Parts: sequence; C-alpha cells; structure tokens
Amino acid sequence: MMRAIETRKKVVTGIFVVLLVAFVLFPFAVMISMSLKEPDEQFTVPPRLIPQRPTVVNYFHVFGRGSMFARYFLNSFLVAGSTTLVVVAVAIFSSYGFARLYFPGRMGFFTLLLLSQLFPLAAIIVPLYRIMSRVGLIDSFLSLIIAYLAFSVPVGVWLLRGFFTGIPRDLEEAALIDGCTRWQAFWKVVLPLVRPGIGATASYVFFITWQEFMFALTFITSAEKRTLPRGIFDFVGQYETIWGNLMAASVLICVPVFVIFLFVQRHLVGGLTEGAVKG
Repeated sequence: MMRAIETRKKVVTGIFVVLLVAFVLFPFAVMISMSLKEPDEQFTVPPRLIPQRPTVVNYFHVFGRGSMFARYFLNSFLVAGSTTLVVVAVAIFSSYGFARLYFPGRMGFFTLLLLSQLFPLAAIIVPLYRIMSRVGLIDSFLSLIIAYLAFSVPVGVWLLRGFFTGIPRDLEEAALIDGCTRWQAFWKVVLPLVRPGIGATASYVFFITWQEFMFALTFITSAEKRTLPRGIFDFVGQYETIWGNLMAASVLICVPVFVIFLFVQRHLVGGLTEGAVKG
C-alpha cells in the first residue's frame, strides 16, 4: 500500500514537472521556430511550431551588411563584464566586513543596504538620469555601469555575506596562530572557501546586467553605444516589424547566457541556495 502511494506521488510529481518545463520552454520554442521561418510561413493559420521550410537566412540578416549587431554584442560584454568585476570586488570586502568585523551600526547599515532593494528600478531611474546628466555621463558606458552598480552591489553583498558567515572563525584563528596576518588568513584560507559563492554572485550579476533594458534605453542615445536589449529594437519599425530577424536576434542574445549557465549551473544553484540560507 505504501509503495503504491509513493509510486502515485512520483507519477504526479513527474507530470507536474513535465508540464512546468513545457510551460517555461514553450516561449523559447516559439522564438526559435519563428527565427527559422520565412515571412510567408511565420503567421500561418493554424500555426506550426516546426517550420516546413527551415532557413537560417534571418540569422544572416542580423549580422548582414549595415547591421550593428556585432557592435551591440561587444558593448553588452563590456558593460556586463565591467559591472560584474566591480560588483565582485566590492562585495567580497564589504560582505567580509559585515560578516567578521564588529563596528557601530553594523546591522543597521546592512539592513539599510537590503532595504534599498525594495525600491523599484523605475523609481530611481529619473534621479540617476539627472545625476548622470549633471556630471556629463549621459550616452556613455560608465553611466550604465554606475547605474547597474546601484542595484547589483547590495545583492552581491547579501549573497557573499552568507558564505563568509558560514565559514568557522576557528580556521582564521588557526591561521593567525600559525603566523599569518589577517590579510594572509583572508587571502589564503577564507577566500578559497567562498569561490562557489563568488562564482554564483558573478554569474547572477552578469545575467541581470546582460538583459537589462530600461537603463540602456534611457542613458544611451547614440546607436553605436547601444547594448543588445536596446539594439534588437532596430528590427521594430514604425510601420513594420521584421519578426524573423527580431526572433533570430533574441535567440542570439540568449546563447551566451545559456553557455555560461551550462558551465556554472552547479555553483550558481548551490551558491544562491547556500548563501541565502546562511545569510
């Protein structure tokens, strides 16, 4: 009887997981299907998920003559990569300070840092735009990087603090007794133990900055400095939308994220879970 109940639970769970995966992947399947169709097949009735005449011409159009899509790729890598490096560098030392050092107002500052995440991005975009405009940073990559730091640094500090808190203090004390300075104990003992957390934090920051659209639309005005989420709107015209090219560009935007996730999925999922639980 118990075995039958367990089997029934597994079947129900399996069906639920399959339906959930199908629900999540269906938009991506439609996007890929549309990118492989010719214009006369894109809106047939009834719709077909599998193209009758698959073609990759839409992908060639994305990188065709006069297209700036390759430039958008480089811009996105520059902005997302720079933001990730700065966030990781700041978060490592800040989170270590919140986890290990005692100073007046420590928990108050940390709570204030977390409360900053309660504000929606739409509420801070206008003040940030006015600040960037006054200092002459509008239409520059630096304005995007600074804006992204405003909402990604608190998350990075929160995640890494959980990892530092989970490392026993005895390890550092043993290193200090053996003659290490506090910096050497941090660099040689503590930091290697939080590498999964660093990888998880870096991956998360890269993902959210790679796909960010609102700040890129507001702060960047020249075409040659656009990032990918803003650049794909080149295929959306006033009177016509080139759906095949738009879907092909959307697929290409997702490729770097999928590739990175394949390499870091174990550290990312485990790191986010462990850091959140310990934090």
